[in-house]
Amino acid sequence: MRVDLRPRAPILTFLAVLALVAACAAPAGAGTIGGTEAPQNKPADPAASGGSLPSSPAQSAPLFTSSPYPMGAKGWVFPLYPLSRVAPRAWWSLDQGVDLGGNANQCGSRLVELAVASGTIVHEGLDGFGHSAPVLLIDSGPDQGRYVYYGHAAPALVPVGTHVSAGQPIADVGCGIVGISSAPHLEIGILPRGAAGPEYMPDFGQTSHEALSNLVWAYRAAIAAETARKAAAKKASKRA
Repeated sequence: MRVDLRPRAPILTFLAVLALVAACAAPAGAGTIGGTEAPQNKPADPAASGGSLPSSPAQSAPLFTSSPYPMGAKGWVFPLYPLSRVAPRAWWSLDQGVDLGGNANQCGSRLVELAVASGTIVHEGLDGFGHSAPVLLIDSGPDQGRYVYYGHAAPALVPVGTHVSAGQPIADVGCGIVGISSAPHLEIGILPRGAAGPEYMPDFGQTSHEALSNLVWAYRAAIAAETARKAAAKKASKRA
């Protein structure tokens, strides 16, 4: 049996009177419940001109003077930091892009997403991937002019329009269910060459093997650098 939950007319009238009384009693400049002050220097809304909505950084991103990883042979920096919290290669899987994530469902500020190459964040929010999913337009290297998307991210750490360098933090791996997912992870993929815009996602298998190859080479470079760093630290501690 269907239950009609719509309020009847007398109830609507009563609620409207209550709302009017509350509005008159509220102090000037009051915001939402709790009196939250409106943010100052709010940027112009790009949605008015058909652009993408920027996001405000919800958490502090790690500060790097340069990329924490070297670039791989295919021109990408590995997109998850730190390596100690990344799930092993055997756990990765192919989708429209490549699914990879943290060991023990690491997420949030414990597992940060990095720009795979230099470029500009041109869009945020993708159908099925969550409202914070950023899209990077690469401006250098072998994939110059192509879009890379970061699915299931939350929150985004830089607003739309920001130019980022390779290895710069741009988002966190979203905790819980972000978009269509069953656990925290990153689906990263690259759009086909000549894609009409950042929202035109690749078909299943269309570019996922290309993205996987780039990620494998980037992962190898990151692992090699981390191994060398640990060896140098161990050698230095013995000397001390």
